[in-house]
Amino acid sequence: MTSAFDAGFSPGFGAPYVGPVAAGWPAVSDVQNLLRVEAGVTGDDALVGQELNAAIGWVTARCMPEYVTEGTDRFLPDQLFAVAMHEAARLYRRRDSVDGTIGWGDMGVVRVGPKDPDIETLIAPFLNIVFA
Repeated sequence: MTSAFDAGFSPGFGAPYVGPVAAGWPAVSDVQNLLRVEAGVTGDDALVGQELNAAIGWVTARCMPEYVTEGTDRFLPDQLFAVAMHEAARLYRRRDSVDGTIGWGDMGVVRVGPKDPDIETLIAPFLNIVFA
């Protein structure tokens, strides 16, 4: 029986990321476009900016340095750009569900989960795994 750890099993297993990379972190306007909110509203612009900064910090803290350090040849794969944008949007919308629930019209109250499975899937290949 073969294993992914056998020599020659797969040329891609354990290989460094060589996919497309973004030019830089998302901007406030990127998140506003994702959320479909109007730019120019002072309080909302500031809140989107705060949430974006928090999302970038969260991604930076969880990922291996070569993927989140500007100037490296593998800086910011497209998946991490998307993760930062979607996490910022999730945090922005979280203000409508302070207690972890949100009203959904005639459907009643819905619980808002603490994690987005799509975000977790996108960030997984770049996580800085630490064994203690």
